[in-house]
Amino acid sequence: MPFVVSHGRKIYYERQGQGPALLFCHGAGSNAATWWQQLPRFARAFSCITMDLRCFGRSLAPLEEFEFSLFVDDALAVLDAEGVGRTAVIGQSLGGMVGVRLALQHADRLWAFVACDTSLTVDHPALLEAMARRVTRVQALTVEQRSLGRWFIEQHPERAALYAQINHFNPSAHAFDSEAWGAAVTGLMAPRNLLPLEALAGIACPTLFVVGSEDPLVPVEAMQAFAQQVQGSTLHVVEGAGHSAYFEKPEEFNENVLAFLKRHCPA
Repeated sequence: MPFVVSHGRKIYYERQGQGPALLFCHGAGSNAATWWQQLPRFARAFSCITMDLRCFGRSLAPLEEFEFSLFVDDALAVLDAEGVGRTAVIGQSLGGMVGVRLALQHADRLWAFVACDTSLTVDHPALLEAMARRVTRVQALTVEQRSLGRWFIEQHPERAALYAQINHFNPSAHAFDSEAWGAAVTGLMAPRNLLPLEALAGIACPTLFVVGSEDPLVPVEAMQAFAQQVQGSTLHVVEGAGHSAYFEKPEEFNENVLAFLKRHCPA
């Protein structure tokens, strides 16, 4: 299994397909395995790299290292190990928070950015209110109840169960103290990590925003505000989907993201 060492930790990743590079970055309820509905399609035209972010899946690290600076360096280490100069980043939730930092801090490494159901850690009132509701009201909910739309759980219980099983391979499900894990995740939106909305104007690469219409954490209005800041960006709303549109409605997600990538991929 391929690993790269970054800041003293072994970071797990996989690569398949050929063509312009894509880096898939998962959310806090998942790991690299969560992209199983995307990889067969995307690998037909692109070189797809998936990775377990630090503290997830096979990338073991203590919670003290649950920091954006390390996530970003880990992603760059994976790209460097594979000799990838420029990539598109497809980031869901936490993965989008990592992606926006790559886009702003390492613009020369990105040829496109797809931000999926992600707060980007932007200082936006609707986002902060949604996070506060999450902390106070959903502590007893399962990971699939927090991340998937109600219709999906009711109509596709087997895929909802798979979503939960993928999460259960993360240390957060079996190794980390639950309170410490909750504090680490909540800390992502701490004031020290928040970006001003205007900072998004610094994203120079082609950008697509994707959000589920029923996302309880990232309101559509917040994504609309993001898109207005990024010149030339587009927004696609996945009707009926929750916080994991890529998992809930993969056909619609794949079709729209692939069309965007093919329009902007380097020759």
